[in-house]
Amino acid sequence: MERIQGVGFPAASKELSEESLENIFTQLKDMLEELRALQPPPDIGVESCVGGSLYDSRILRKVSRFGPFKTIQEFHLYLREYCDPSTIQNVEIAQDLEDVKDMAAKQDGPWPPPVFTHGDLNPYNILVREGQVVGLIDWEFSGWYPHYWEYTSAWCGNILRTGWRDQLHKFLDPFPEEVKMETTRQRWWGEI
Repeated sequence: MERIQGVGFPAASKELSEESLENIFTQLKDMLEELRALQPPPDIGVESCVGGSLYDSRILRKVSRFGPFKTIQEFHLYLREYCDPSTIQNVEIAQDLEDVKDMAAKQDGPWPPPVFTHGDLNPYNILVREGQVVGLIDWEFSGWYPHYWEYTSAWCGNILRTGWRDQLHKFLDPFPEEVKMETTRQRWWGEI
């Protein structure tokens, strides 16, 4: 571990040209593609980088750590508190129930293997110096997650930073269906 000399992206971006900002996004894209290229251990589930439990303060539960999970589907069941949408009653708005059913169907479907994920890509965790990304900090949420998790965590974890949301597609593959899935889950079981 070492101290990195740099400032958070929000402060740095105020003084960067549009061309320099695009260069920052290209650097971030390359870094994140390098993370995605890491080969997971055999039979990896959703788990920390050392195969243990995960931490994410945005997932509200009585215990701060959760998992590990053998499958992505098992992770999704945990996130929705093991709810079977067919058992939900007394929903005031029919569309809400349809959204939950759609979310669960997507969550329960097939998924590609987990990928290594930072898990907390907010602009303050990106350090910049002289137009270069010099570090990504705050890795406590990192681990092996579904392929969409980096994007949806950055999207849903920054609801007040709409400008940041507008920039995400410049360095992360967008997953609009998964954002819809996650916002439905969070509306019912969590963070928003």
